[in-house]
This record gives sequence, C-alpha cells and structure tokens, in this order.
Amino acid sequence: MNKMWKAKEISEKTQVIQYPKSVEKWDIFEITLYSNIKYENPFRQVSLWGEFKSKETCERVWGFYDGEGRWKIRFMPQETGKYAFHIFSNDPNMNEHSGGFISLPAGENNHGPVHPNKILHFSYADGTQFFVLGTTAYGWTYRPYDIRMKTLESFEKYKFNKIRMLLTPKYYQGEDGDVDISYEPECYPFEGKPGNFDFERFIPAYFQNYERCLSDLKKRGIEADVILFHFYDFGHFGIDQMDEEQALFYLQYVIRRFSAFRNVWWSLANEYDVSVEADGDGGSMVRTRVNRRNWDVIGEYIKANDPYQHPRSIHNYPSGEIYPNRSWMTHVSYQHPNTYQLLIDLKRRYQKPVVNDEYQYEGNVKYEWGNSTPEEVVFSHWLSFMAGGYATHGEAIKIKNNRDIFWTYGGEITGESAKRIRFLKEIALGCSFQEMKPDWRNTDGINYFSISKEDMEYLLFFSTDMPRKRIYPGNAKTGFYNYRVEVFDVWNCKKIQEYEIHKQTAFVPARWKAVKLTAI
Repeated sequence: MNKMWKAKEISEKTQVIQYPKSVEKWDIFEITLYSNIKYENPFRQVSLWGEFKSKETCERVWGFYDGEGRWKIRFMPQETGKYAFHIFSNDPNMNEHSGGFISLPAGENNHGPVHPNKILHFSYADGTQFFVLGTTAYGWTYRPYDIRMKTLESFEKYKFNKIRMLLTPKYYQGEDGDVDISYEPECYPFEGKPGNFDFERFIPAYFQNYERCLSDLKKRGIEADVILFHFYDFGHFGIDQMDEEQALFYLQYVIRRFSAFRNVWWSLANEYDVSVEADGDGGSMVRTRVNRRNWDVIGEYIKANDPYQHPRSIHNYPSGEIYPNRSWMTHVSYQHPNTYQLLIDLKRRYQKPVVNDEYQYEGNVKYEWGNSTPEEVVFSHWLSFMAGGYATHGEAIKIKNNRDIFWTYGGEITGESAKRIRFLKEIALGCSFQEMKPDWRNTDGINYFSISKEDMEYLLFFSTDMPRKRIYPGNAKTGFYNYRVEVFDVWNCKKIQEYEIHKQTAFVPARWKAVKLTAI
C-alpha cells in the first residue's frame, strides 16, 4: 500500500507540467511534472507514463523520479510532424495532462541512433554508415569539470566515436598496487554509504551528472557504450552485491532515464565472467569463468523495455568465454588479443557485427593488459579492420602517478597509437568498407592482408618488409587490372603516392604501408 502525506506546496510560480513546443527528430522531447505529494519511496510508489501519437504511431514511454518533487518523461521522436501526448499517473497532480509538439527535421549533425546494418556492420538511422572507432575511459564521468573537458577534447582530437564507460564507480588497485583507481565521486548512485547502499533509492544528482556527460558526447557525435554492471570494487562500494530483483529495478530506472539519448549503447557487463571473492586470508581473489548474474534475463529485460532498441552487448574476460549468441544481443563485444582470426570466426558463427572492445592497451603498467607498445596496438587495430570488424583503443600510461590514467579517468591522451588509429579511420571512410570482405587470395594472415569489394576495390595492409614477395590484386581470369592506386604510410599518417595502372602489377609488402586500388 502506498504511504503518502502532504509536503510543502509547489510554488505558485512552478507549473505542474513543462515541455518545449518543438524538438528535432531523434532528439529528446522532455516533459517535466511536479507533485506536492511526498512519498516514502517515490521511486517505487509512483507510476507515470505518457502515450505519444503521430499520424503513424502510438508509443508508450515511462517516466522516472528526478528528485525534489520532480518527475520526467523523455521521448525520442522517430519521424517529423505533429505529435500529441497524454499523461497518466497514480499521482493525482500528474494524471490526465495532455499536450503536443512539433518534431522538426534532424539537424546537420543529427543522424539518429546507431543500429546494426548489413548483418556485420552499423549505420545511423538516416542510413549514414557508422565506422566504430572506440576508446575506453571507464570513470571519466565523475572526475572534476576540467578533467572532463580535457577528456572530451581528446575524444574529439582523435575522432573517437564510441566510448566505453562505466555507469557505477570503479575501485581497483591491481594485484600489487601498480595502479590506484580509487577516486570517489561527489555523490553515489544510491542512498546510503559504500558497503551499505539502499538499491531501491537512487540519488538523482549522480544520474544528472552522467546525463550531462551523455549530452556532451552527443553534441560531438560520440556514442556512449554504457557499461551497466562490473565486479571490480573489491568490496569497497558493494554495488556488485545487489540481488537480481534490485538489479532489474536499477535497470528500469536507467532505461527510463537514458533511452531517449540517441547516442546510448548498452553493455551489460565489463568482464561478465569475473568474480572477486574473499581468499580466506583476509584478502581477495579474482575468479574467472563464473556467472554472477542471469545475463539472459537482464539482456531480455533491456530488449523488452528499451523503446528505441539501442545496441546491446556483453563483454568477457580474456581467458573466459565469449558470451553465447542470443537474440537479445545485437552485436558481439569481446576481449582478446587475437583481433584477426578470432574476429573472423566470430563473424561467421554469430552473423552479427563484431567489436574487439579490449585487445590490450598501450601503456606502461606491469600487467599484460596495459603494457602494449604503440606498434602492437596499431597492428592489432589494423587487423581488426582487415578482418572486417571493429576495435576499441585504450591507453594505460602512467605519467605523474599511478592514478590519473586515461583508461579509467580520462584526461589527455599522450600515447603514440591514437593518431595512427585515427588515420586508419580516415582510410576506412575513403573505402566501401561495409561492402568489403577478407580477400584470401592476397592474404597470408601474418605479414600481409587484403580486403576487397569483388574486383572493384582492394585495400592491402603490409606489416612487414618482404622484398622477395609479390602481391597481384586484380582479376587474372578476365584480365581486368585498371585501377587508381593510392599508397599510404600508415605509421607517419600520410598518403605518399597516387597513380594509375592498366596491366597486371606486382606490389611488394613494405612495413606500415597500405595500398588502395579503385577500379577505373
């Protein structure tokens, strides 16, 4: 039974309902409502939803409590034109409100949400191709304002368009303290204290801050790969201890708050198959290949409750198991240093886009996951592209201390790989990359690689100097060898040659060279 009582009256200057008269297609139409009824737990006790009607559709969207007697409903229009809405609630102040708005054409930088397309790739809702160039900054959202601005500048500078970021705080000090991930947020997601949170009472200010970060990314055309669960607080926060019912309630709140952001992706977990447990000697140990949650229930819940069907994935521990193919999974997110053969195998088995979201970071920490050289990172990223998939960069470089590391807290990228991966993206966008497949005729799988769109377009990538080898792209059966050739130095990030060929021509593998051939 709902327990409620009168609180302070809403100010006479405050309207019970507020909303704009227009919004762009694929942007957020937000209705704000107020009530002067105080609840013991407004997150649990109040039901609020809106029905939105256009000429073609009728959609129901649920609202959420935003603190201080304020509720919100967020809706993302999928078409242009007039919309009418009607609000329903068990709170009498918010029940039976009606209104309307105009959905305007999308602006120049608004392409809509990203969805899987052509089986193995992604596109925006307006049909624009989306080439995934990701990076990782797990806890950048709760760092001070100046750090967040430097982080956004780094994202923009290197043209990253998908950021892997935790929704809840991270605490991790490595096996021997080589890294110190221990900054506390200004407030927590839940009421209570670390180790004793009330998972049925949220702190809206935490989510409001996160939403500001989502908005900052959206303005820059960057997708937010929101990681919903992780098991790396080693008992410090205790957030990983919420039970299944609490987990679904948390998801309900998050989906209602975030789903109208067109740039949101859902990652169910970071390393879903990891568990941190007591070791019997007063310390802790990390176990792998275990399931802490029923991930299929969680995946199906998100699929059933997200009105806009944002991309959904789940991420594994490198020595664990890549999650089995499921209908709720829109694409494969995996972690492993094998960015070529394994990625090709996953594409074949899952028949979905594949993103290697962690292949080991450029850095100088002690651990193998964060001490790759720039050369290793650039090579790994190129192989993901030559396999017909995508990858996510990361930087674990300690500079002044073992705490302010970009991989978790953002800041300024200082490594050598990011600019070279940015150049890879520039080359990819100059190709018909969604139409190209691994070309085994011109690939040895070790030193030289090729993708092609039949015989109309080729991209060759050479990782090694091999002066005695020759590569002959083109069609020997028909004798078609008319191509415009562009040669790139992918390490120094520049085009070094451009010319035409009209007969069978040999290409000699040379380290850090890429060759693009376009039929003429």
